Formats: sequence, C-alpha cells, structure tokens
Amino acid sequence: MERKINKLEHSHVEVLCTVDKEEWKKAQDKAFNKLAAKVEIKGFRKGKAPANLVKERVNHAQVLSDAVDALLPTIYSAILSEDKIRPYAQPKVDVTKISDDELEVKFTIVTEPTVELGNYKGLKIGKKEAKVTDKQLEEATNQLLERNATLVVKEGEAKDGDTVVMDFVGLVDGKPFEGGSAENYELVLGSKSFIPGFEDQLVGHKAGEHVDVNVTFPEQYTEELKGKPAVFQCDIHEVKEKKLPELNNEFVIEQNIQGVETVEQLKEHLKKQKLEEEERKLKGEYFNKLLEEIGKGSKIDIPEEVLDQQVESRKKDFMDRMAQSGLNFEQYLQILGQKEEDFLAQLRTTATKELTNYLVLEEVGKKEELTSLTDKDLEFEYAKLAEQYKMKIEDVKNALKAQEDEFKNNIVMSRVENFLFSNND
Repeated sequence: MERKINKLEHSHVEVLCTVDKEEWKKAQDKAFNKLAAKVEIKGFRKGKAPANLVKERVNHAQVLSDAVDALLPTIYSAILSEDKIRPYAQPKVDVTKISDDELEVKFTIVTEPTVELGNYKGLKIGKKEAKVTDKQLEEATNQLLERNATLVVKEGEAKDGDTVVMDFVGLVDGKPFEGGSAENYELVLGSKSFIPGFEDQLVGHKAGEHVDVNVTFPEQYTEELKGKPAVFQCDIHEVKEKKLPELNNEFVIEQNIQGVETVEQLKEHLKKQKLEEEERKLKGEYFNKLLEEIGKGSKIDIPEEVLDQQVESRKKDFMDRMAQSGLNFEQYLQILGQKEEDFLAQLRTTATKELTNYLVLEEVGKKEELTSLTDKDLEFEYAKLAEQYKMKIEDVKNALKAQEDEFKNNIVMSRVENFLFSNND
C-alpha cells in the first residue's frame, strides 16, 4: 500500500492511501461472497445458485461500499503504527478514487496540538506557607463532634438546626403535583434544601401540629412550576434536636484513630490533617496561577475538532449524572435559567483551560526528560500504594492493570508538577 503524508496547518495531517490492486480485489471478492450468501433464487437452495444468476442480484455499489468499510480499519491502523501518527480526534475519511481496479482513500487526521513553550522556570508567582489558626482547629473539632452527634426527640418547639419528621402534600391551584408529597420525611431546618421560605415557616411548631406552608416557586425552576404559588400541607410527627458528644478521652478512643487516645493528641491529629488540607489547597491555587502564566507566554494551537470532542464528551457525562438524579438536561437549564449555548460555551472555556494546562505539563515533561519510566520506577510507585492501602504489591498491580497507562501518566504528571514547583517561586 502506498501512502503519501502531507502536513497541514493547525496540527492536521493528510494521508493519501493507494490500496494495492490485488488487496483491493480480495476485499471486493470477500464482500461479494458475503452478500451472495444471502441471495435467494427460486428453485435453488441458498448459496447453491449459479454464479452468473447470483451476480445479477448482488448490488455492485454495495460490494464496493462493504469492501471499503472492511479495509478502512486496517489502513488506519497501519497509518498509526507505521507512520507514528498520534491522533487527538476522530479522523475525517474521504474516498477520492474508486473503481473495480483502484481504491484511493484520504484520511485527514487531527494530531497532537503544537506547543511552543515560553519561560517555565524562575517565575515569581508567590508561594504561600500553610498555617492553621486556633479558629480553624476549633471548627475541625466541632465538625468531628457534629459527625458523631445523635438526634434526640424533643417536646418543645422546632428551631433552626432541629430535624422535623413530617408528612406533606404540595398543592398548586388546589391540586397535588408530581413529586410534591412525602411521608415521614426528615427535614433539617436551616439546611435550605427546600424552596425558600419553606423551612422558616416550620420554626416554632411542635410535634402533632398541622402547618400550611405557603411558598412561591422560584422563576428558575421547572417549566410547570416556576413562579407559581403553592401550599404544602404538613403534619409534624416528631421534632428532634442534635446532641453533641462530650469531648473527652473516652470519645477520642471511640474514634479508633491509630496513636490517638487523648484530647490533646486528637487536637494535634486534627491540626496535622488541617495543615495538609491547607497545603493541598494552596498548592492547587499556586499551580493554577503558574500554569496560567506559562500558558500566556506559550504558543499552543489546539484544533477545533479536539475542543468539539471534549465538549461533547463532557456534555454527555453531565447529562448522565443529571439522569441519575432524576433531571433531564432541559430541566436543569430551566432551573439555572441558562441557555444551552451559554452552558456549552462554559464547557468549552473549561475544556480549553484544562487541555492547555495538560499540554504545558506534557511539553515540560518532554523538555526536561521526565517522561520515561523504568521497571524500578513502577515497582517503587506500586510499593508506595501497597503501603498506603495495606495491600500486597501483586494485588495493587492487578487492581491497576486495566488503568496501567493512566497510572503511568499520573506518575509522569506528578514528576513534572514537582519539577515546576521546585523551579519557580
């Protein structure tokens, strides 16, 4: 097979492939035989009719089309493996010549975006030192107590922070609507998980009371309900208040934290956790600014097809998540009061930024020769994970086998990030 490669602008490559006459003839024969096997001629068993009669009933154009379809994967695979072309999006395929004796196919392939790095060392971004204040430590301690709190039935009136157990029926124009009713529903007052104004009207009421809650659905809501007044008929069964555990050594031991048995040790443990959290946060903010600065000084040509594919993939993932929560895409846009074109524009902006950052990291890795991994490097990373998760190394390898390429890429990206962090301020 003869191939001619032409490099085009904006990271595109055109590959013109001329298929060998003999190979093309074999593909046609194979396609013809498949179609002929399905031909039925009265007086003959299927597949036993004379060849001349079968040929008359087989669509020649379909033979050529099926033969082309059968050859395309093989041709494309040869281009990628033998010509070392790395595609970044689905190729465009055009049949430029076709007859019984010849086949010429043109692949237009979107290749790896071109990156001309600007300065990526010695930049003054401004690293910040992570610190944990007494207030942050107190908040972390209170959060731990909150997570271990118990709900206790109370006799008095409900207040913010209490949990109300109730039945309710929502009415619009005096009629129930879909999804507007529930039984034994537990609602935390002040959580703002219901329509604005709903929870406020339950404050001050007790178990056994009936309450009519009057609200108006926001304009940014589903088409059927937005802007409409509604009445929720609520019957309160119980009011529960949150009871926090006492912070003492007994409570600390119950948390089953290795090496932590006293209140003071717990506070040191929480302080260390909070410090690590702050370090990750500050490092993430630093890297966003650093990569943005490197990107500004670099020339990066990302083909539109790559961005189109990224946006479509992200949109599909988002729609799948919405479906799991019971919403479709149109309903979500209605709730946000957003047009589809604005939503897609946001996806495109995010995709452009993330892909730019990735390409910067990838190019730095190449320039600084950080991309090659030895067996020793991999064994070290597997051992780290085995120690972290208390697993055998072989079990870690088996667990990551399907994602091995992603695992290797993450190692390289981590190397590059450490390099950039060490070589910039």
